[in-house]
Amino acid sequence: MSVETDTLETFRVRARNTNVNDVTLLATDYLNHFNEALMLAELVMDMPDMLDEFIDWGPCSYEDHFAASGIADKELAIEAYAFSPPEYRQPFEATIQQLDFEIMSLQSCLGSNQGINARANVEYQCQIIRELIDNAGAIINGKLRDACMQTSRTSNETAEANLDQDEINALFG
Repeated sequence: MSVETDTLETFRVRARNTNVNDVTLLATDYLNHFNEALMLAELVMDMPDMLDEFIDWGPCSYEDHFAASGIADKELAIEAYAFSPPEYRQPFEATIQQLDFEIMSLQSCLGSNQGINARANVEYQCQIIRELIDNAGAIINGKLRDACMQTSRTSNETAEANLDQDEINALFG
């Protein structure tokens, strides 16, 4: 066994019966950061006074989230992250990057008051964010096949939505 394999196995043993998945070495608590943004975005539609709070949301790294977290296993979550196997960590990080992008795009849309007048578009963007959160959760729980299928569909839908919005913008100037 290599040192790397020994370290991975050590973290997997430490992760058993904790908030950290003992296969992926990732923790679902990180998704609370994105669920908060989604909740605020959905509230803005009916409660425009929540807009500033949604606009104030910002990306937060996995490690920074857990450093500020109150969960019992936060130190393990931070330490184990570096040893998460690449077959989980790489799609997880790509999904998180897409989540940050989608949320910041929605912030920009709502911040410019375009989104408040286009409820269907905001609801659609919220659905994409929800699916990305579900995708990240699937990866954290070791369900790569489900996550890969979800990512492919969400990426295609995002491209179609952007094309449609570009066409709409061209019509109105």
